Amino acid sequence: MTESALPSPADTAARIVDAEPARAAESAATARSDRARSKAYRSRFIVIYFALAGVLGAGLGALVVLTLGDANDAGSVKPTAAASQFTPSTAGELGAMELAEQVQRNYRLGNGSELVSIVASRNTIQDGNLGVLRVRYQVVQPGDALGDKDSDLVVPGSAIQYSLCGSGAGCTIPGARSVERGALVRQAGLELAVRTFQHDPDVDNVAVFLGPVAPPQGWEGYAMVFNRALVERNDPGLISAPIVATIPRAGKRIAPRQLTEKQVKQIDQRTRSYVYAFRYQLIGGREAVLQLQPSKS
Repeated sequence: MTESALPSPADTAARIVDAEPARAAESAATARSDRARSKAYRSRFIVIYFALAGVLGAGLGALVVLTLGDANDAGSVKPTAAASQFTPSTAGELGAMELAEQVQRNYRLGNGSELVSIVASRNTIQDGNLGVLRVRYQVVQPGDALGDKDSDLVVPGSAIQYSLCGSGAGCTIPGARSVERGALVRQAGLELAVRTFQHDPDVDNVAVFLGPVAPPQGWEGYAMVFNRALVERNDPGLISAPIVATIPRAGKRIAPRQLTEKQVKQIDQRTRSYVYAFRYQLIGGREAVLQLQPSKS
């Protein structure tokens, strides 16, 4: 899939690589700077009770540590302990938004900017008049289907969707494409789905739209679609096992160059069956159907 089709693992990885605008998201340096300022404010109150020299000495030591940490982050993306423990504070759409923000911050390009931006919502689409339509059904139709009887109808009870988009034109990701970068985009989608299922037992369907991938002829784009029951049946342990056991460096900062060749192959094998070409069909102008066709690669 040359960014418009999903062919071999290598092609797929190289194409599904680009996502959401590297929105100059808050860098690790900014976060540390904020914490440093907070400590400084607290120190002003403590001065009333403690010797100024001691406070300044401790503050200077902390500042040195923070400065060195920022310098290290400039050249590489470091994992954050808090991120690996992250759990949304609520369920439903709001919880999905929290999760999207956390995952977005963890996936990075080599220069430290965010790999993609991620928008979370319920399963809806805009109707063209500043309104939204609920996507009530999903129809999975194999490429060799001859009629409706060859298609599977899915009626999600509680669905969440994530949209990935790169900062370049048409949602592409700036910079040279690579197999590792494509794999990392798909890993982000997989992590979003698995974490959603783990933290919100009511959700039974997750769709991740791969904005950076050019759509095949006759379709609107590519998406990764996960049905809880199907995942539990075909990929035992993916949802129940700790996420760090199934997804490389899950919950930590990661850039394409940090993926090994073995990990790239594992990501491809684990995500391939969940990649579909998609398009929407309106029903009576009030609801929509998400039509899906399994990727041929």
